[in-house]
Amino acid sequence: MRGYERLELMPILARGNHAHPRIGGCFAEVAGVLAAHRWTDHPACIPRVLAHIARGVNDRTGPEARMALAPLIPWAIFPPRPPRDLTRDIAVIAGLVELIRDERQDDPEFAPLLQRLERPPRPRHVLDRMAWRRAAQHLVRARLRSISSMPAGPVRDARLRALLTTAIDAARAVEGLPPFPEPVDAPVTGIRLLPVTAQVAAVDEAFELRVEPLLDRWPHWIGDPWNERLREIGARPVIDGQDLPERAAGARRLSPV
Repeated sequence: MRGYERLELMPILARGNHAHPRIGGCFAEVAGVLAAHRWTDHPACIPRVLAHIARGVNDRTGPEARMALAPLIPWAIFPPRPPRDLTRDIAVIAGLVELIRDERQDDPEFAPLLQRLERPPRPRHVLDRMAWRRAAQHLVRARLRSISSMPAGPVRDARLRALLTTAIDAARAVEGLPPFPEPVDAPVTGIRLLPVTAQVAAVDEAFELRVEPLLDRWPHWIGDPWNERLREIGARPVIDGQDLPERAAGARRLSPV
């Protein structure tokens, strides 16, 4: 570890976004640490619609059930695609639409959104893509509000988890992958502290927080799924700047595709 790196203990999973890993890490922030070693709750490694669902499920799930979401994080990570490529987002929304229709929800809030999202956006039409993204975001928010209106407890937490797992599997199906394996349960009591190293790095005339996981000291219920996911996508380590420190022990990043 270099002198300007600091060892931190990151509490997971925490509600909301966070300025620093010592305060806590949400679902998306931990994904960003694993895949890109960057501290953000909008990492490029999670498809945009899936990330929106993941943040909403993270924040609305009860504290103990939220901890059980941690082993799902590696399966929500995908190699980034160009911003104009909506393939994964379209698949996630299609899965969400099917889920809502199967439940025969007659909420008038859903009807116009479902109708708008039945037609995929035209790839070459910027305004059509923007309108589709807005409708997709509204549908996710409406679905999250609908589940959150239920009384707090195991039933609501299970519905939120099902929404997230459905979205992950829909994105995997685009890659020709089967549903992800049932993860090992994470402990649901007590605060889990995961060791990382953190430093401020210069990137493109700006500064960002680099956070690298010390995976050899992470619990098996998140380290093992991450290693499985890396083998599945054939990722290899990447160094994307000469100003970066040497890789932390056990850390690996996703290659761009």
